[in-house]
Amino acid sequence: MSSDADLRPTTTPSLANVIPALARAVATLDPGSAAALRRGPLSGAGAAAFWNLLARYSPDGDEHKWAALIQAIAILTPKGRKPGKDSAHHGELSMGKALHEAHVSEQRLARLLAAPPHQRSELLVRTCRRLARTDFKRFNLITVGQFLLSSDNSPAARRIARDYYRADLATKRTSQDKETTSNA
Repeated sequence: MSSDADLRPTTTPSLANVIPALARAVATLDPGSAAALRRGPLSGAGAAAFWNLLARYSPDGDEHKWAALIQAIAILTPKGRKPGKDSAHHGELSMGKALHEAHVSEQRLARLLAAPPHQRSELLVRTCRRLARTDFKRFNLITVGQFLLSSDNSPAARRIARDYYRADLATKRTSQDKETTSNA
């Protein structure tokens, strides 16, 4: 007789493969299911869509961390029934740059990146709610997954900070170049 462990795949897919597929799956949900995920998949009995997504995409099944990730993705995903709507994952735009372009303050960024594990999910979901109200709601969600799901979020936090401050520097340089050109 085989155990459940015998039925599991021998290799677990990487977040680089799982997150884009998960974001595409969230984008195809009906509006009611997507709304339930945006409200919080673990409230009450939980949303059926959450449990289905968790079973399909979570290699480890850590419900609370995955709930925050799926909620964040649902918040960032465009609303409505539009067939073929874009997912929230856009591999070309880094999370740090998206935060900078959306005018998330350095203080808010610092709070998010320094948050202890028990507060990280809540602060990230709040940040995603803020981003959802801007033009910068589609970005590379793999970093979000690494930030939330990793026991050591340091590499993801450093990447977010690095990309934020690089975008800040680029903006300042562009502003200075414009200023120098107009003064010449």
